Amino acid sequence: MSGFTKHMYTKELESIKKDLSNYVNKISVVLPREYGLETIVSLIKRYYPFEWQILNEKYCYYCAKDRKLKALRKKVRYAMMEPILLIESLNITRKLFSKEYIYSHKNGFNHGMQISAEEKFKNERDPKIRKRQEKISKAKIKAQEIEPFFLDELMGLYDRKTTSQKDRVYIIKELQKYYCPKVVVFFKKKVETEYNRQLREMAFYHLQELGHYTVLRKQKYMRIPSKNQKRRKLLKDVYMNERFNISEIPEELEYRIQNSKEQRIKAYDFFISHSSIDFNEIQCLIRELNSRKKNVYCDWINDNDYLKRNLVGLATRKVIEKRIEQSEAIILVLSEHSMKSKWVKYELNYAYQSNKPIYAISKEDISINSYSIDKLNDLWFQDENYKNIKLFECS
Repeated sequence: MSGFTKHMYTKELESIKKDLSNYVNKISVVLPREYGLETIVSLIKRYYPFEWQILNEKYCYYCAKDRKLKALRKKVRYAMMEPILLIESLNITRKLFSKEYIYSHKNGFNHGMQISAEEKFKNERDPKIRKRQEKISKAKIKAQEIEPFFLDELMGLYDRKTTSQKDRVYIIKELQKYYCPKVVVFFKKKVETEYNRQLREMAFYHLQELGHYTVLRKQKYMRIPSKNQKRRKLLKDVYMNERFNISEIPEELEYRIQNSKEQRIKAYDFFISHSSIDFNEIQCLIRELNSRKKNVYCDWINDNDYLKRNLVGLATRKVIEKRIEQSEAIILVLSEHSMKSKWVKYELNYAYQSNKPIYAISKEDISINSYSIDKLNDLWFQDENYKNIKLFECS
């Protein structure tokens, strides 16, 4: 196993050096008259930002493996150079710092040509950078960038030996709704160690979607996580290939809320009562609240895999009621759409009857990024017969 791992690392290092050499070669045409190693690194960060991030993650990955080997009093296997030193060690970099090249570059330098070359390179690279950024941003829309207190409990629940593969699928789904260092580290660990193929792939593809470095090992290279012979056989013959596909319907979520711990331990600072038409403003509000370390409930983020517009029914209502109960307070995003929404009216009435504080903020104020969250004093929504409202819309 160690020989195979070392061989894979050697291959990967060769690939890293080849890619870096290509980047340095391409930016060499935009170098200023005076340059140093910092200039080259700065240009790589500017024009290859995601590749630079992945390189640093690879470095941290192999350093962590070496630290683990040291802790076990074993020989260090990788000793990967820091990214900056790796760039410095390349043949192309050495060429750029040779006396002959520096002399030739200074004498032949033309500022106008350098500006023209950089503009051309910028036009080539920027669309690619934007495309990748948009892809990652799209993935992040599905998650809140915050670390709620119940993450540790969710992760602990996952790692219990008695937790079934089915329950672990649900827990991974819940963890995917939060984007923070703790969750990233957890998924990287599962890609490394999780013996069940489905769970390992879920962690891998989630990290990949968010633009993180991760390696999906083949099953034959996975270590069976037990020394007990009977359990090893069970894990190999049964657990390894177990699969569970979630029924993505409101009734399934309602059942989990009533019967599973991964749903019961959840709690939110705010429940956002809104119209889905105001999607962009809601996104801005959630980002702002996350920056204040507030965990928010929004149906198309927290329960997007269950609460679908074409499946609205009694179970949807039960889920929404439970999420209001799990929230400390309600924030109504006021707009012409939310004021007309039957769902918003229902949510506000249920929250009011549950003695939850209700705050309001206007959509327009969110748009101009100048707002305060004020207590809602106008109880225009009040309806004693609100439970009879026909919730046939999902706005």
